[in-house]
Amino acid sequence: MSASLSQDRRQHQRRSRDGDGGSFFVGGLPARLVDWSFGGLGVRLDAPGRFDVASEVDIRLRDRETGTWETLTGLIRRIDPTGVVGIAFADDGETTVRVLLRLLGNRMMGASV
Repeated sequence: MSASLSQDRRQHQRRSRDGDGGSFFVGGLPARLVDWSFGGLGVRLDAPGRFDVASEVDIRLRDRETGTWETLTGLIRRIDPTGVVGIAFADDGETTVRVLLRLLGNRMMGASV
């Protein structure tokens, strides 16, 4: 199943990954970061996943400096034919923004998509 929001409705500027992608797990499966914004992530799963659009998933991100993991909750918004899974954060409030700035802030200089 596929669904997506139009580019005109995007509320947050999307940033491309900076090459290595960091450590991510989506719904317990390893994933590589494709792009991100304060509203969500685009990831490519390392193994096939069985997700449905609108299903809730846990997103685990590793803090390289401390070795700890942060967990955010997201909703699958799209699964495109190339295998990229678009995930909107269930809570795009202050806590999520702080986690993203801490863990992905170094990627903010990357090109926007």
